[in-house]
Amino acid sequence: MSRKAGKVGKSRSASAARALAVIDCGTSAVRATLVEQREDGQRTLEDIVRPIDLGVGLTGGKLPHESMAEVIDAIAGISQAMRAYGITEYRAVATSGVRESANGDVLIERVRAATGIELEPIDGAEEARLYYAGLQALLRREGRGLKGTSLLIEVGGGGTVLGLVRDGKLVRSSDEHYGTVRVWERFSGMRDSGDYAVSIDRDGQGAARMMLVRYPVDSIGAVYANGGDVRRLLSQIRPDAQGPLETLPGEGLRRWFAAMRSLSHKARAERCGCDVRGADLLLPAAAVLLHVMRTTGRDEVLVPRTSLRDGLLADLMPGALGPHHLDREHLIAEAHALVERFGGDLTYAENTASMAVQIFDQTSRLHGLGDRERALLEFAALVHDIGSYINVRERHKHTLYILDHTDIAGLTAEEKRMVGQIARYHRRSSPQSHHVGFQALSRRGKVVVSQLASILRIAYALDVERSQRIRRLRCELVPGRLLIRVDRRQIALESNAIQDKKRMFEETFGLRVDVIPREGA
Repeated sequence: MSRKAGKVGKSRSASAARALAVIDCGTSAVRATLVEQREDGQRTLEDIVRPIDLGVGLTGGKLPHESMAEVIDAIAGISQAMRAYGITEYRAVATSGVRESANGDVLIERVRAATGIELEPIDGAEEARLYYAGLQALLRREGRGLKGTSLLIEVGGGGTVLGLVRDGKLVRSSDEHYGTVRVWERFSGMRDSGDYAVSIDRDGQGAARMMLVRYPVDSIGAVYANGGDVRRLLSQIRPDAQGPLETLPGEGLRRWFAAMRSLSHKARAERCGCDVRGADLLLPAAAVLLHVMRTTGRDEVLVPRTSLRDGLLADLMPGALGPHHLDREHLIAEAHALVERFGGDLTYAENTASMAVQIFDQTSRLHGLGDRERALLEFAALVHDIGSYINVRERHKHTLYILDHTDIAGLTAEEKRMVGQIARYHRRSSPQSHHVGFQALSRRGKVVVSQLASILRIAYALDVERSQRIRRLRCELVPGRLLIRVDRRQIALESNAIQDKKRMFEETFGLRVDVIPREGA
């Protein structure tokens, strides 16, 4: 949670000097970066790394008291350093080791009680957004950019986060249960190091295939790989690589992996210059990267000197949108990718979204909502029909299911639920008291969903034929009525379709809705 960082979604004004901190509670370490931001740049005050072991939490197990104590002690030390620098503005997050554990909430509360630091467990979509933000910041400093289609892959201890970037926009993300610590715990009992290496290689192949099965692997022009073990691999294969963005060649990685396979656990550790566990953790990272390269046809991966903390810091920079937020252009690009992924009719979806936004804009004094709600409506309108991929008859419910079970970067948890509910209510019944998903929303969320879904229902009815006959409309608010004027004379079908769909709008806003055809020849 960010302290004194301004409201989420608001731009941050520049100040003469700001001291702030970001904290990442990962599976194998608690890391923090303390910085001072000035108008002329940013200065690192301190980097703190405290090793921990939260691996047991990766399988839904309970974190032992000893591990909790390590986390609390580490964050207490960070909190003390923050006080020494006068830092009160921070964001602290926890990833899969805490998120997946059976008692992660207990740890979060104990940390808060002991240190005053609020740990926020984040999901894979937010991790992908943060790695993307950190990479973007690095590339801007280097005078470079993300062009074409790129794959971002962060190999962590607890999981691997993927992000697909098209023309600089993060359009898809996913979180897979393939992490170096997670894999090591499954195979560490193998005494024969050859069996261990072979098993790791085969497991990495299956993981890469599973991760990339619905990614457009043939069009990926670059792969950016991140993670502590990935950077350690880079130092093993290219010890001279010290730049902010370095190349890890596939051939060098293949030779290194082949050499490691033939060594004992002890000899492997001696070759890598670390303990046995540290050396064994490198093999899962190498295996999955090799198979990702093979699947995408790349002969190298690019390794940026960035971490989750760089993304956290980017969120706190002046002008940033803040945690969990991407701008409208990113969100719409994600929605387009979802329509394509689930075989939707993009032309139909775009026209429905266009009409919904026209109604939103022209009734602004009625609903009083802003740009963010407009983007949520546009997103929901674009994806409202993707449930047809599962079943046409219950497509509104299946759309909600897909959205609930899909990583969507750039939305808060509440916003993601709202988008799903807006899409769910584009047809059939309006919200009911027994609809659990709708009732789980905040009070304001329920009101906004009702307003936006009622707008979407009208837009949906105006293209029930799915022919895009109606593209432009004009709304006129008169006492007790909303008149929607369309540029078509023959609208019998649309008028019939809207009789049922307009009821939710009329109940929500207390206005009668009438569709008015074009006059004259």
